[in-house]
Amino acid sequence: MKLINFRKEGRNVLGIWTEKGVIDVSAFARDGEPATMRQALELGREGALAALTPVAGRADRFLDPEEIEYAPSVDDPEKILGIGKNYLDHAREMPDLFRGCDAAPEIFPKFRNALTPHGGQVRLNPNSRKHDYESEVAVIIGRRAWNVSEAEAMDYVFGYTLANDITARDLQKAAKQWTPGKACDTFCPLGPSILTADEAPFDALHITGYKNGELRQDGWTRDMIRSIPWLVSFLSRCCTLVPGDVILTGTPAGVIGGRPEGQQDWLQAGDTLRVSVPEIGTLFVTVTE
Repeated sequence: MKLINFRKEGRNVLGIWTEKGVIDVSAFARDGEPATMRQALELGREGALAALTPVAGRADRFLDPEEIEYAPSVDDPEKILGIGKNYLDHAREMPDLFRGCDAAPEIFPKFRNALTPHGGQVRLNPNSRKHDYESEVAVIIGRRAWNVSEAEAMDYVFGYTLANDITARDLQKAAKQWTPGKACDTFCPLGPSILTADEAPFDALHITGYKNGELRQDGWTRDMIRSIPWLVSFLSRCCTLVPGDVILTGTPAGVIGGRPEGQQDWLQAGDTLRVSVPEIGTLFVTVTE
């Protein structure tokens, strides 16, 4: 099932993406059935599917997905955890940030201030001159997870969405840790939908990233150095993961910072960015001052 978070009458409500259009779950949900993304996430993947299947069955009106106002796929995560150097080709194109793949991956936080929706805007940070994109698959947690094994980790995954891990490279490199270049306002576009994890294998998602319509990134989740189950298990040994937590799983090669110095066309106001995975959809944002 594909779920979306969208705006209706000044609030965020839950939608189901179907071939006929988007079902406004709040218009058809009965007592005890989820009407918001948060309520669906708290039920866990299996619980949400069981509750939302009858809602979808009784829906007789559909919204045009091109005409709704999207919210970030998860608008209130407790944690947004980013993973660095998780595709070997990307690690090789950024040797100044690469300290070996045999060690544990780089972990960095983003916060709610960084969230922006599909169709939204990324605002350039005036303190940076080197803004970059990073097309990523994001994992959404659906069950409270503490110290789980890699073998059981997928039981705790609600689904997948798309992210663009916008990064101010000069701010990232100015400190020993990456947060100053990662956690700026609007630096975490998230959307357009959440695909529940039962719909696609975690290691068979094809991700592409575009700048102004030009293909820049092209990779597969099977090429991750650390798989999604490994990441969930690893992070759950650091802190308790809760429903709605977001894990940005890393980016394939093709970022601006990996290009030769004379070809580093850093983001500017007016640029457009797209991240696509066929099963999930396309996340589109515009860059602004």
